[in-house]
Amino acid sequence: MMKFFATAPGGLSELLREELMSFGATEVKAQPRGVTFEGDLEVAYRSCLWSRLANRIFVTVLEVELETQEELTEQVATVDWQTHMDEFGSFAVSFSGKGMGIDHSHYGALKIKDGIVDYFRGITNNRPKVNTEDPELRVHGHLNRNQLTLSIDLVGYSLHQRGYREGQQVKAPLKENVAAALLMRAGWPEIAKQGGCLYDPMCGSGTFLVEGAMMASDLAPGLAKVNRMLLNSWKLHDAKLWNSLIEEAKEREAEGLRNLPDIYGSDASHKSLDIAEEAIHNAGYLDAIEIKQMTVEQGRRWGDWQPGLVICNPPYGERLGEIEEVKVIYNDLGKYLKNEFDGWQGAVLTCNPELGMYLGIKAKRSHNFFNGPMECKLFRFDITEEFHREPSLKGGANIVQEVSTVMPELAESQGAVMVANRIKKNLKQLKKWAKTNEINAYRVYDADLPEYAISIDLYQTEDAGEWLIVNEYAAPKTVDKAKAKKRLHEALAALPNVFPTVPVDQIVFKVRSRQSGTSQYEKLDDSRDFYTVIENGAKIRVNFTDYLDTGLFLDHRDVRALVAQKSVRKSLLNLFCYTATATIEAAVMGAKSSLSVDMSKTYLYWAEHNLAHNMSHNKDSAEHKFLQADVLDWLSKESENPSATFDVIFLDPPSFSTSKRMDGTLDIQRDHVALIEQAMKLLNPGGTLIFSNNMRKFKLDTDALANLSIENITQKTMPRDFQRNSKIHQAWLISKG
Repeated sequence: MMKFFATAPGGLSELLREELMSFGATEVKAQPRGVTFEGDLEVAYRSCLWSRLANRIFVTVLEVELETQEELTEQVATVDWQTHMDEFGSFAVSFSGKGMGIDHSHYGALKIKDGIVDYFRGITNNRPKVNTEDPELRVHGHLNRNQLTLSIDLVGYSLHQRGYREGQQVKAPLKENVAAALLMRAGWPEIAKQGGCLYDPMCGSGTFLVEGAMMASDLAPGLAKVNRMLLNSWKLHDAKLWNSLIEEAKEREAEGLRNLPDIYGSDASHKSLDIAEEAIHNAGYLDAIEIKQMTVEQGRRWGDWQPGLVICNPPYGERLGEIEEVKVIYNDLGKYLKNEFDGWQGAVLTCNPELGMYLGIKAKRSHNFFNGPMECKLFRFDITEEFHREPSLKGGANIVQEVSTVMPELAESQGAVMVANRIKKNLKQLKKWAKTNEINAYRVYDADLPEYAISIDLYQTEDAGEWLIVNEYAAPKTVDKAKAKKRLHEALAALPNVFPTVPVDQIVFKVRSRQSGTSQYEKLDDSRDFYTVIENGAKIRVNFTDYLDTGLFLDHRDVRALVAQKSVRKSLLNLFCYTATATIEAAVMGAKSSLSVDMSKTYLYWAEHNLAHNMSHNKDSAEHKFLQADVLDWLSKESENPSATFDVIFLDPPSFSTSKRMDGTLDIQRDHVALIEQAMKLLNPGGTLIFSNNMRKFKLDTDALANLSIENITQKTMPRDFQRNSKIHQAWLISKG
């Protein structure tokens, strides 16, 4: 058994591992740039002759750990080179890697060459010649720190060079072994066995067509160049075994050609088709592959075909320059596939994955590949109506881009125009108000048209311009889902026209349903991108994508301003503080001290950063403290024996929350009296409790709190941008009677 290493382009190692195992290889292990394996000569020969994926096949002759740089030449000289080449033969050396002070491939190759020469001089007093152009033996050394691997190249050239492209000048061609791997991932071998067609509508120089024909006809990729492989001049070469494998390959090809399925290609460029025709002729498939000059916009101008695989490598920007032109090409290609190839399998390779959405077909799988240095992605499709793509509506910052791409006609629909007009009307009234009052985040639409049940908040950030946050209110079960989705698409399609200064990737969509428990804390994404919004003179950090809420409840803008005003030179207790925006605004306005309590470590960390963002160099920042605790438990204990009392208390609990106390949950309607009474025990004489919540049907139990002075300030604290939805929150000023 011998050790071998097969190199491959990036992304092909796992496929190559499976291929080598089919040749009988053992101890097969995929590496980032190839596969190591073991086997006898037959396994090695089959790999050289039949591999559709490998670049080179090396047989390992030395693996050693070096202690010094000088030992490299000495170790090379320990190999029995006479078993591999004659003393008067020729050889060439290549080198890769670094280590032991060797940083240049030429120097490493020179050290290996010296070892081979030293070996022959020590035994025969003669030496073989170095011939870099046409050697009889190619030796490759790889150094990884102090680990040296020395191998012999059994082929002498890259196996992707099948022979049918020799002499052609093709700009940025798809490598033959990469094309073969893509066909394998797309399922072409199985489709071919079942008699399905292969079609490339943008075939260019015809690589997919030829490689597909080679697979379907069972042609060994190395057969055309067997006499050029260096294994023929290797002294351990078994010519009888090699010739028998060649004869077997010829017999398999002859049998495979009898059942070759239909293969077609088309392209808009006659120059590309001329190159493709030459390659097809060189490969021997001129009678088996039909090509035609046409564009995808013209539709399929052939007769009926047996459904099979349609695969292509469209432009992705660099070759055509403007990305907008390429988007049109992908859109046209998607329409062509949906209109003409229903029931087929589809595969599209692109080095710009974002272009995939313009096809309008939902991918069932995707695979990463490299074509040379370029990282690409293969999208695979079932071209059936059920997979015709609509926007995913799963939320995120690409939803408007998806709607505009997949359904561009919606922007001109009656519904989109109607929504756009209503938002423009609102903006006309709100923009001057916002500018006058230095308001940088406000609501511009809140289900004003009931059929279009979304809210839209506009944020002007200090560091990333304008953002739109779009929240969908979940439709009642009585509303037809298809109609609700269509209306949502129309509303989203209207936004780029109404807000031309907002980048489409800064329009973030979220689905807002009836909340319970700690839903506001649930993660949606993990971008960790924070931006700054100025509110009431404070710098507030907001996050638009990671959570359902941004870190700033806009309807409480005036409530926070009131808390800050009442806290000037006073102490503040902020319960259920969330990201502590009220605390930060109070601190900026001159609060003497504060304590902010919340059960979420994540949001308290956010709150601490909010404080640092405003008071990092202020010695008074130490007077503003944060406490992670179950507010219900903490308040219950503190109210019995207060460790501190406060001049202002802000109590803004959720409507519902899971807790170990109060029968396991917080229900604000049921539990608000107890919460208020406990909080009042921590309030200094003459102090103020500001109580608010967002439960729409909430009713304050004034009878149970008759001993307190209570003022309803809901309307006073309702910002102008929320007056269309006056039930968004309720608020009260409470003091001791």
